[in-house]
Amino acid sequence: MSDMTNSELIAGLAGPLLMAVAAALLINRRTVANLITGTLNGPEFIFFSGIFTLLAGLAIVRTHNIWSAEWTLLVTVFGWLCVIGGTARIIWPERVTGLRNALMRSENAITAWALVSLLLGAFLTAKGYALV
Repeated sequence: MSDMTNSELIAGLAGPLLMAVAAALLINRRTVANLITGTLNGPEFIFFSGIFTLLAGLAIVRTHNIWSAEWTLLVTVFGWLCVIGGTARIIWPERVTGLRNALMRSENAITAWALVSLLLGAFLTAKGYALV
């Protein structure tokens, strides 16, 4: 029987995912920039990605809605950001597309978002696998 908490379980899933996406963004910045303005730019994609984002967020907040001043707060905030982001994608796919285009306009912006994701992912991975 494991003593793993929901916080560690979610961090152990979200952390490596964030790191993998960040690595892909950093390694393939130009390709990602083209995807964002091309294939992934349609409101249809935004709508369907919203369904999965909302589902992931609801799964997190249903099992982990802890508002304490500890590292676990990151897990709760991550879950709520997924709920809010997923809902926004479903309700306003065109607006979300415009906002994403503004935020991810350049390879430098993609690099900045990737570095934030990489750091957050590394921290969550370390906590999720009890490395720190």
